[in-house]
Amino acid sequence: MLVLLIYVVITCLVAVGLVKVIDKFLPAGSRTVVSIVLWIICIGLSYLIYASVMKPIEFTKVKEERYEAAVRKLLDIKKAQQGYKTVNGKYADSFDELVRFIESEKFAIISRKDTAVIDADKNRAFGITTDASGQGGFFKDIVVIDTLGYVSVRDSLFKNTERYKRLNVVKIGDVEVPVTMKTGHVYRNETKIYVFEAVIDKNALLADLDQELVANENKVKSIDEINGDKITLGSLEEAALTGNWPKKYGNND
Repeated sequence: MLVLLIYVVITCLVAVGLVKVIDKFLPAGSRTVVSIVLWIICIGLSYLIYASVMKPIEFTKVKEERYEAAVRKLLDIKKAQQGYKTVNGKYADSFDELVRFIESEKFAIISRKDTAVIDADKNRAFGITTDASGQGGFFKDIVVIDTLGYVSVRDSLFKNTERYKRLNVVKIGDVEVPVTMKTGHVYRNETKIYVFEAVIDKNALLADLDQELVANENKVKSIDEINGDKITLGSLEEAALTGNWPKKYGNND
C-alpha cells in the first residue's frame, strides 16, 4: 500500500508540473484544452498504477480464501477416513464408500480399565497353589474392554451438517474443483500399513484468476505457503496423514 501511495503522489506531482509548464509557455487559448487532456491522461495513469498494485493484493486475498476452503475439505476427508479405518481396518477406496459408511455405520462406545488378575499359568509353572484371592502367587496386568453403547458415525463426525455428501468437490461461488483420492499400502518392518492420498489442483482452484500470477504461485517455495501446484493430504509412499499446507490455512497435525 505504501508503494501505491508513492506512485500516486509522483503522478500527481508530474501532473501539477505539466500544468505549470502549460500556463507559462502555451498561448492562453490552448491552455484549457491541453490542461484537460493532460489531467485525463494523469488520471488514467493513476488508475493503471492503482490497478497494477492492487492486482496481486486482490489475488492473494482470493487465493487464501480458496485455499482455506480446500484445506477444510481435506480435513473433512481425513476425519471421515480415520473413522472408516477405525471400523474397517483400512481406508475407503472411494467417496461413495465413505458416504455410505458415514450414513449407515456406528462407532462403539467403549471403556478401558487396567486391572490385575491371577496368573494361573505362571503359578502352575512354579508349583504355586493359591486360594481365590491369589495371595502368595503371581498376578498379570490386563486391559478389560467393555462396550457401553453405540453412536452413529454421522452424529459423531458430522452432526447437524450434510457437507460429508460432497467430499469429492470443493465449491466456492461458481468455482467447482474435484478432489482426487487414492488408497494403497506400504510395508514397514514387514507390517502392512494402509495409506491414502487426497489431492486438489491449485490451477483448477485459481483458474479464473490472472494466469501470470497463478504461474508464479505454482513456483513459490516458502514455509508460509503451499509449494507446488497441488494441495495434498496424506501420501501413497509413506504412512503420513499430514498436508503440504502451513497452519495459517488450517490444522496440519
